[in-house]
Amino acid sequence: MLGAITSQYTHAAVTVNFGKDQFFTLGVGVKAQYLSKDPNATPSNSSAASASNLRIYMGAQFHKYVKTTVNLERLRDGNWNVLDGILQIEPWKAFNVWGGRMLTPSDRSNLDGPYFLSTYAFPIVAQYPGAWSGRDDGLAVWGRLLKNHFRYVAGVYRGHNWQRDASNYGEHPLFASRLEYNFLDPEPSPAYYTASTYYGKADILAIGLAGQYETDGVGTAQQKGDYKAWNIDGLFEKRIGLDARYGVYTLEGAYYQYYTDGVKDIAAGYHQRSADYGNVGGINNGTAFLASTAYLIPYTLGWGRLQPLVRYQQFRYKKDMYGPGHPKTTQFDAGANYVLDGHNLRFTFDYVRYKPMGTHASNAFLLGMQFQY
Repeated sequence: MLGAITSQYTHAAVTVNFGKDQFFTLGVGVKAQYLSKDPNATPSNSSAASASNLRIYMGAQFHKYVKTTVNLERLRDGNWNVLDGILQIEPWKAFNVWGGRMLTPSDRSNLDGPYFLSTYAFPIVAQYPGAWSGRDDGLAVWGRLLKNHFRYVAGVYRGHNWQRDASNYGEHPLFASRLEYNFLDPEPSPAYYTASTYYGKADILAIGLAGQYETDGVGTAQQKGDYKAWNIDGLFEKRIGLDARYGVYTLEGAYYQYYTDGVKDIAAGYHQRSADYGNVGGINNGTAFLASTAYLIPYTLGWGRLQPLVRYQQFRYKKDMYGPGHPKTTQFDAGANYVLDGHNLRFTFDYVRYKPMGTHASNAFLLGMQFQY
């Protein structure tokens, strides 16, 4: 299957028309970074450079109401995985049906994906499960109402821990939904997707509410529990002055609740080649939040504009379940984006202070680049 979603959100490198309402698009996305004092490297104080993300976008439309999507992503072990594979039936703005592998209804950060965040690194508190990068296989309906100010999406998916010896060996699906209302301009992102900054393309005040549920979604086959999660998130972005003469201010926040029915989930990637494969393990019981702010300076510096930003995140684990009291993991980011072409060409410099539960904090500097075409 081939698709047209991503081509609406980025510049398509190649577009081939076959007739009325029939076309094919091809594009690419790349993220690369240099991270000093990478806490995951060996030794722990070493630096690391990597191409953290490589994607191929493909899209097609065969009929006015029928589209398809296939996006591929290169894994860290060198293999390629199907990121998205969606058959899209879209007869009206208010009601559309998608089937295949897609982003599940969840928080703004997950629906941003790695390329449409205001910061470079994906947030640690966004922990909704997925077969790969927040995706799962299933069926969803979505739509836009009230002159595109209200968006909804709901779906049923294959779900978490679908594996022998895990809690849900093919018995129970995952149910997920999200509601969002835009009080100012409608978000210019396609379908039910989002972004955490639009660089002044619109004035945004959006509030979203998402939830997921799966019977026997966590744990082992011998000790299993129901998985429940919900979050509320908001984005405020305002152009200051006529035509953003004095810049663009951005404020984002999110609050999360994750429940595992008092059961510890199995390890991420249990019985898999790595945690990158499958939708197995790794869900924690706890409360989390994030808050971030950014300001797009109105003056051009060289070829682009600077957008200083700050973000703080905290995941607070359930009391006495993962250690005495309420252990927590925190991360603080401070830096700036150098924006040349919105989310399609951007450089990021970021200072990161990361303190995982039960260990010392680590500090790192990140220089990142992202490119989409």
